[in-house]
Amino acid sequence: MKTLIPDTGFDPSWTNLGRGAFNARQVQADQLGRQFSNKLRMTNSVPIGTSTDPTVALVGTNEHRALLIIQNNSTADLTTGDFAPIFYIGFGTSPVIGFELGLPPGVGIVLDVRVPSDAIYVGLGPFNNSSGTVVIQGVVKEGGITDSAGDTANIADTGALSQLVALFQQFLAKQP
Repeated sequence: MKTLIPDTGFDPSWTNLGRGAFNARQVQADQLGRQFSNKLRMTNSVPIGTSTDPTVALVGTNEHRALLIIQNNSTADLTTGDFAPIFYIGFGTSPVIGFELGLPPGVGIVLDVRVPSDAIYVGLGPFNNSSGTVVIQGVVKEGGITDSAGDTANIADTGALSQLVALFQQFLAKQP
């Protein structure tokens, strides 16, 4: 079989040559018979701009948030002396400029393993736009799990937990 990565071991998520779209793959069951299924959907996208108020949450508290992306796409012509702001991120409260998580222009962050469920606030740090070249723009995107009961995004953890439960049940069955 020819694959896009010619190697003796290959990742089944890579498409075989001639099979179709990149990353198309057949669903494969794990040892416990479960099939991987990505239940994550992008649920919200909020732009960040000059009118962003640091006292108003851009996205509210979300207990089902499974992905959070925050990007500072601001630009400025540094040769004119202008500089774009750092975005300061507040989790659950308005950010304190200079003390919270800061994202300089051109930098973003992706949280996808342990994602805070707090409301997200964004404050703009100091910037200079005396020549009018600063463009303040960015985005907060969040994703959620559409089926939390059937989500298998963390299938390895779920499988390990199932094995632990099975061993515990065997132990209990042997007790008098």
